[in-house]
Amino acid sequence: MRQLAPLTIITILVLLATAAGSTQPESAEATDSLSHIALHRSQPPAELLVPLEDDQAQVVKGLCVADESAIVSLLRSAPLYQRLLRVAVGEVEGQKAALVKFQAGDQLTGQFRLAAMEADASTALAAAFSADTDISHVDVWSVVPSEPNAGGQSHRPVFSLSTARSSYLVLPDSIRSSPQVVRRLGVVRYDPLLLDYAPDNPSHNSVLAPLPHTAYTKPLVGYGADWQHILASNGLLPENTSAEPVASVMLHGTRRQRRVAITIDDGPCPLLTPLILQVLDRYQVVANFFVVGEKAEQYPQLLRDIAQAGHLIGNHTYHHRRLSELSAQEIAAELDACQTIIGRLTGQVARYLRPPGGNYTADVLRCASVRSQTVTLWTHNAGDWGNPPVSAIVQRCLAGIRPGSIILMHGGDINSVRALPLIIRALRARGLEPATLSQMHGPNCPQLIPVDAALHLPQNGWQPDEAK
Repeated sequence: MRQLAPLTIITILVLLATAAGSTQPESAEATDSLSHIALHRSQPPAELLVPLEDDQAQVVKGLCVADESAIVSLLRSAPLYQRLLRVAVGEVEGQKAALVKFQAGDQLTGQFRLAAMEADASTALAAAFSADTDISHVDVWSVVPSEPNAGGQSHRPVFSLSTARSSYLVLPDSIRSSPQVVRRLGVVRYDPLLLDYAPDNPSHNSVLAPLPHTAYTKPLVGYGADWQHILASNGLLPENTSAEPVASVMLHGTRRQRRVAITIDDGPCPLLTPLILQVLDRYQVVANFFVVGEKAEQYPQLLRDIAQAGHLIGNHTYHHRRLSELSAQEIAAELDACQTIIGRLTGQVARYLRPPGGNYTADVLRCASVRSQTVTLWTHNAGDWGNPPVSAIVQRCLAGIRPGSIILMHGGDINSVRALPLIIRALRARGLEPATLSQMHGPNCPQLIPVDAALHLPQNGWQPDEAK
């Protein structure tokens, strides 16, 4: 892979300043005569402009402090339209990925302008991919406040892009030093919430160049008309049938082949999904990603990266809600909404369902049966959602491991990614090879049993050896 020529910090800053200056968002005066976009020049509502961090907030994440600080230094020396919230760099076995997060909206006016966001994204890419770093993948996103959750104020990405260093380097130098780079890199997410308030939205101004055909601008399924349509059209069973459906449940894979399945829940996740994919590529291993539909919409390129790398994609619902707490109609909507996004972005149909928490009801089994989905549990739980030490994750994944085992991991904490290469090497030392779930079918795997009988199976992936 061709490397960037060595650049001094001064040279980088010149490039960054040129990039931002070349796309200074058009002035209000320049658009005054465009009456057809007047409705889209209003200030975003106050709730979208609430500061997400105070002035003393730490910008570096603290994972790879030296790399994070170097990127922050470059960004703070460059002209930025949005407020810089966070820079994170993760490293696993020498592979690095970075995340740069801004708060959407001009720091002075609060207005949403695509040109400003694209300029800041270009600046972030130039800083992260500079010759002073060896980062191989970068995620850039701009966020607004969303509904608070148990962990405090949550963020909704309204602009996001994900790209690899190799994709960035093949672009001409003239492109790399300007915001045009954003429109040349994979799938860039422009949330309609952003487009509604952006006066330089090309759909409102025919003079402007349109967004690239790869741009993802559809409303989030879970919040728009699509969601209402899904809710209204869902049914549990085909009409005019009284037969109790047969559920397909996968507690483990076939014991006749020396294969195990590594399953990774809750993504795609900026910073960590790229690192996971790099580890899997290095070891030439396939895995199984149970994705959350809402996150896939927010980071569409990451879902495509998973698919293009040949990994299996499974359905982990749209909102990651506990299905045992939902009505039959809501369960069906959760499955269908996630399935819609997977199909829209990858062209694939997910045949495996992982209920959040592993809990299911008769309604869950019936909904999965009608949709020809296999409810997939696990035999080994990494317990990594709380970010325990790497050694604990590895031990939980390997204790009693044998052919047909299914390992549950999550893609939301750095220690999970750091544990992954250790797990892969240990599996191969035992003569076991990671595989997709579809490669682990065998006699009675998955189990095809009536729904009533399936309700008496041990849930959460645990099953005593004598029952296996």
